[in-house]
Amino acid sequence: MRIIRVIGCLVLFAPLAALAQNLPAHAVRTMSPVSPTPEYFISGDSVEPMILAEWEVIDDLGSRIRIVWGKEAVDQAPANASRYEQKTYSFPTGTIRVLAFKAVQGGMVHAITSETAIFMLKGTGTVDVAGETIAVAEGDVVSYPSGVIRSDGDATVIAWAVTGTKINEAAKAMHVRAADAPVINLAEWDVDGKRVRASTPDALKDAPADAIRLSIKRYVFDGNSVRVANSKQGGPTTKTTGTQDSLIYVTSGKLRFFQDDSEIVAGPGDAIREIAGHYHNWYRMEDSSFIATSSLPINPLLAANP
Repeated sequence: MRIIRVIGCLVLFAPLAALAQNLPAHAVRTMSPVSPTPEYFISGDSVEPMILAEWEVIDDLGSRIRIVWGKEAVDQAPANASRYEQKTYSFPTGTIRVLAFKAVQGGMVHAITSETAIFMLKGTGTVDVAGETIAVAEGDVVSYPSGVIRSDGDATVIAWAVTGTKINEAAKAMHVRAADAPVINLAEWDVDGKRVRASTPDALKDAPADAIRLSIKRYVFDGNSVRVANSKQGGPTTKTTGTQDSLIYVTSGKLRFFQDDSEIVAGPGDAIREIAGHYHNWYRMEDSSFIATSSLPINPLLAANP
């Protein structure tokens, strides 16, 4: 999608957006993060909210969305503009943005640009998926959305822009409803110094009351997935590693996260990058939840040979 910058604002032209739809989605969306942190943890308290306004303009040129940011520009936006807050967490392998809209500030109007996946954390809306406008409910995921995401009510959207996945060439636009995403229940506990892990209904019946428990709702789409993890208090979990990064946004509870020899405490509004090829595990200080997606690592050789 071509973006034209005009005196502190962005103007997105519908014909150009339509042209972009004829290209492979990953060719349009894959991009490098802006000013990424070398750290694997970003505290939500350290991220200054950005104030933006977006509104639709219809004239002889057609329909387009105009975007401005900064207090002065937002104050001068028309009364019907959507005014909202955005927090951006930028890692080397992708960006997490949290967009918060309110009905009293014009509802939700947001032109899709670099988003590779969105999760409707709160509220409902509409957005284009493969050229068709669809309704997105709370808890739904859309991969490679397009057009404009809209709603008249309050809404909070988690938006990722990742640098790619190993099957990036397969990526395409999809809508995965919360009701269609399977839930996997897991438990871990120790018996005579050995860790036991259960994932089947029969095995879970044998889990003791003090077992470490976790449920994962997995939204699978071509090219990637989004995971919503809900955990009971307890831990530590077994150390694991992977071949791709996970970009995580914490939505509730307090967690202790370990990566190799480092440790941080995270809570709602914080973001974490599980780095491919590095070992990590968790201790849930409270019942907690987070949302994650995957991205290619910086060092594929390290990821392949942890």
